[in-house]
Amino acid sequence: MRVISWNVNSLRAREPLLEKLVLTEKPDILCLQELKILDKDYVESFFKKFSLKTLSETQKSYNGVSISCKEDINLKEIPLKKLNLIQARNNTIFLEDLKLVIINCYFPNGNPIDTEKFINKIEWMKTLYKEIKSLKDDYEILLTGDFNVIPDDEDAYDIKKYKNDALAQPQSRKEFNKLINLDLIDVFKTIPKKQSYTFFDYKTYKFGKDEGIRIDFFLLSPFIKSKMLKLKVLKEYRDLERPSDHCPIMIDLNI
Repeated sequence: MRVISWNVNSLRAREPLLEKLVLTEKPDILCLQELKILDKDYVESFFKKFSLKTLSETQKSYNGVSISCKEDINLKEIPLKKLNLIQARNNTIFLEDLKLVIINCYFPNGNPIDTEKFINKIEWMKTLYKEIKSLKDDYEILLTGDFNVIPDDEDAYDIKKYKNDALAQPQSRKEFNKLINLDLIDVFKTIPKKQSYTFFDYKTYKFGKDEGIRIDFFLLSPFIKSKMLKLKVLKEYRDLERPSDHCPIMIDLNI
């Protein structure tokens, strides 16, 4: 099973790249963040032409997430409503045959740190922790998306630039590590070679300089991690015309 996660930074703007991604990489499951569109029917019809069925949480102008999958995959939606009370930031499916819950999230950015936005970020992460804790004893977990957290200094080209950024604050890192302590594995940390950053700011051609940060993740329960065949940051999609500022991330599982 191939799972791809991508913050597209506007579905409409990224339609040609999404078409290329679906036709070239052939994901079984595709998790998107920052759809920036309210029309659920539009989202579902876009993927239907690729024989993908889609569940989405949409919101006008910003946020919005979706999970698309091949039509022969049996799934059930699990609404974690507390995570979407104000903004459309999460959708979750249950693959009954595999006893696997796939959680797709767009974490709040939280900037500036001296505002209510940062408080809301931490509270949202605490709520996510409680939701996953309630699921993990009964189900396998695959948590993915744009976390808007830089977990370690090595996950940024220059961490000093993020001294006053919500992504690298001790509170943000603490909540991220609480997820890890639920026995979830940050799989990019488990492979021997250095992995690519996943986000490159549009400013001053950060991608060309490889000056990025790692804020897009797959966190897996140990059994799902044991089924991992391949893991990759699809950097080539950041180098195409009119790209998102995020790279897609891809994992192949032997399930």
